Amino acid sequence: MDFWLSVGSDFPREDLRKLLYDMIFEVLFVELINYEAEVSDWSDAQQVSISCTYFSLSINLDEEDEYIERYRKANLEAYGVDTNVFISIQFKARTIDIGWVKLLEVIGKLLRLNNLDLVVEDDTTYPLLKRVKGRLLINSNLDYRTWYLTEENLELLNYPYEEEDFFKDRGE
Repeated sequence: MDFWLSVGSDFPREDLRKLLYDMIFEVLFVELINYEAEVSDWSDAQQVSISCTYFSLSINLDEEDEYIERYRKANLEAYGVDTNVFISIQFKARTIDIGWVKLLEVIGKLLRLNNLDLVVEDDTTYPLLKRVKGRLLINSNLDYRTWYLTEENLELLNYPYEEEDFFKDRGE
């Protein structure tokens, strides 16, 4: 299952790679000690690629400034978020229920890292959550995806949030 995490970041992408790796390592600390999980960094000059037992993250470092600017403008227009780093997330199907809650913990760490915008989309490209100007909003119009964002799961973000129907003005 594919997800996308777009974040606003002041960090160079190489530094963001180290931060993401450290965040995943911290979230999986107990599992790593007990040899129940693994974290690997397969990054090179073209791509940041971090994988763990439950999911993998990748950031294309070869994206041209024009592409990044076009994608940034599209996110700004569609979701009202100003983001400049686009992270692809692939879950391992058999462990998505565990991987999703671990990813929420990583997202919570990203939320506390800075006050910049962020959006999480699933394979339907409907945003699940977004932070705009410091306000974290959870999409209340999620139909079958409600298990992603239960109250219990959202506590893992360790960040205050509000629920909002992201499509109320679109007539959907």
